[in-house]
Amino acid sequence: MFKPDPKKQVVLKFVELFGSDTNPTVIGTRLSPEMCRAHGFPRDTFYAQLMIGDEVLATSHSHDWRRAYKLLKLEVEKLYSECGYDQ
Repeated sequence: MFKPDPKKQVVLKFVELFGSDTNPTVIGTRLSPEMCRAHGFPRDTFYAQLMIGDEVLATSHSHDWRRAYKLLKLEVEKLYSECGYDQ
């Protein structure tokens, strides 16, 4: 069996933890050098975010796009533990 791509893994983790009532959207983009400078990120940074509607719930960034999505997946787990659902 194969694993889903990193972007899909973020969505699957969100649905696993929070349920399928909401429809999360995962967006990732490579930032321009100007945007990296504005945010204080290193050049050539990939920026990923998890959204529901217009609300951004979690973000991550890394040089490697796969790592950015893996970090976003960890942010979803952290969001879940901070909301108190795991108790």
